[in-house]
Amino acid sequence: MGSLRKLAQGAVAAPKRMGIGFFSGLRYPFRGMRFVYGKHPDLVRFWLPPIVITGIMLVLVFGGVFHYHDAITDWIWTAPTGESFWASVGRFFHGLLDVVLGVMLVLGGLVAVMLSTSVLAAPFNDALSAEVERLVTGADGPPFRFSTMLRDLLRTVGMELVKLLLYALVMLPLFVASLMLPVVGQILYSVFGFLFTAMYFALDYIDWPATRRGRGVGARLGIGRKQFPSMFGFGTGVWLFLFIPFLNLFFMPAAVAGGTLLFLDLEGAEGEALSEP
Repeated sequence: MGSLRKLAQGAVAAPKRMGIGFFSGLRYPFRGMRFVYGKHPDLVRFWLPPIVITGIMLVLVFGGVFHYHDAITDWIWTAPTGESFWASVGRFFHGLLDVVLGVMLVLGGLVAVMLSTSVLAAPFNDALSAEVERLVTGADGPPFRFSTMLRDLLRTVGMELVKLLLYALVMLPLFVASLMLPVVGQILYSVFGFLFTAMYFALDYIDWPATRRGRGVGARLGIGRKQFPSMFGFGTGVWLFLFIPFLNLFFMPAAVAGGTLLFLDLEGAEGEALSEP
């Protein structure tokens, strides 16, 4: 709680430095895009698999909904038969249920794909971040060991699950409040939800280089507090692109590279800002 309070204090004090730091941070997603797609196209070996996996899952979701939503609707409520007035009314509402159920299945499938692919893509993003760091610093990583790879894989997937749980614990109550509190709830959800999401993305995409250095949660929140303008700018840039359907699939590698570049620059410019508090 103390670290979260310090993060909030840093957010309040940040406007003094916002003009330079925010727009500097906003450029890092675009720097990551140039790095991945322009300067080092060979990095495709890291970012292509999760895009293919996500694409296949989306095809399966839409195909499954298209082929099976009628059967699911009939399982819930068999279509009325006959020529009477009430049979016609029943068929109307049966068709309406079919449409609503189809939309709900699509939305639920998209949420499931989003959550699952963030976990499935985590090992690839970790490897991409490590390669970006190697290309920038020229320092080779530790020698390959299967036990190390397995440990890092479990650590990365576990961390992604924890982060998703944290995001849900914050955003779901805000969403409920937006439904139950007219005007105030929507404003609270929109403003605080955007601020939290932008900082969540910023901390999320510096996670891999921070983890490789053994930085704990407190140290990462310290980065968010001390470097709030640049971190908020970076998170805002990521937010803008990741909420554009389909483009977000191709922007994720740029966000990973941008977060790694941002962390390396912060580490080089102000090493003490990245030390444990």
